Amino acid sequence: MKKILLFLFIFLLSFQFAVAQVAISPQELAELQADPNVEVIYNPDGSVEILRKQYIFEQLEIPREIFVRENLGYDSPVLDDSAIKNPFEISRDPMVIGSNALLAILIFLIVGLACFLFNNVIEAHGDQINKFSKKIPILNIFDEKNQNKYGFVKKLIILLFLLIFALVAAHINPDFNFFEKKNLGILIITLVTIIIATYAKDIIRFVIARRNDWKAFFKPNLLGLFLAIGCVALSRNLEIPPGYLFGIPIGLFILSKQFEKNEGKFEFSSLSWMLFMALVAWFLIPFAQGYEIISDLFNLLFVVLLEGLFFELFPITYLPGGAIFKWSKIAWALMFGLVSFMLLHTLFNPNSTVSAIGQSTPTKNTLIILGIFVGVCFAVWGIARIRLALLSSK
Repeated sequence: MKKILLFLFIFLLSFQFAVAQVAISPQELAELQADPNVEVIYNPDGSVEILRKQYIFEQLEIPREIFVRENLGYDSPVLDDSAIKNPFEISRDPMVIGSNALLAILIFLIVGLACFLFNNVIEAHGDQINKFSKKIPILNIFDEKNQNKYGFVKKLIILLFLLIFALVAAHINPDFNFFEKKNLGILIITLVTIIIATYAKDIIRFVIARRNDWKAFFKPNLLGLFLAIGCVALSRNLEIPPGYLFGIPIGLFILSKQFEKNEGKFEFSSLSWMLFMALVAWFLIPFAQGYEIISDLFNLLFVVLLEGLFFELFPITYLPGGAIFKWSKIAWALMFGLVSFMLLHTLFNPNSTVSAIGQSTPTKNTLIILGIFVGVCFAVWGIARIRLALLSSK
């Protein structure tokens, strides 16, 4: 874990974005604006920032023609990349940073309270929830008692889940149509992204299990599939760029009392690796511009990992966030706060101030969805309390 954090620190230091204050003539400024690889930003204080796009793959002498979208049969970006602010584009305005930090704290408090109430319901009715989940035929064969059975069928189901998730993810593109052959390329990109995201989620846990000879097995995440479908549907109907895409198709389950005893610590390690992968994808976005397929892959991977982290960190029983919260509330608060801020500052509220939040449709719809989630948590908690009171009075 220390090696991962040290490597991340060194990696971040290697990306220093220098901004020099130099005099420039109007003619030179006009020439720079005509250059497609240069972005000119006019600040409210009258100063001008000049950002030159860099293509790391050009330095490796990789021709762009190989990564043209038409080679995979599609012609538009998988995601609306204009809604994703890369490291060269994020706002450095203290007001914007401060407002997003305050909004992240507000989300932190609201989500924490809602999940606290929801956990009370789960703890009171956990046995009934487990009994219900065991009645699902597809998931029954992944029970511990069937570890040595249905090997081929299990692999087939996991592959099917990966394909279904890729199909769901592809629908985050408003132009995607499964029945059109030209959209096969989008499906390929989303499938690769989902596989990488799943690998990033469980790589640390898999290494830990193998090192300690713990029994471990992959199991389809049916709840994640339903959440992914719901999130993509909301993104399409509410026209939120680049959209919500949450859901991990499969999860690694480790059978060991030693793992359960230190689950929060191990989950924190796995989500830290997931965050590291998201940061790597984000830092590489500007260097991939001009290489369409690679750019689509990095943009989608960043969105999947970051939004997946946000939902996974909800401190709910059965989620990694719940285990981390029990292990260390400080560690959970720091990671959830950081992820919430990144989500706002790079995707859903990148250039807004507090007064402009109401004018930003993606931000406003995001807060509405969050409010609905909180309302559902309160409703479930209230119904459970009323039911418990009625049962105790009989």
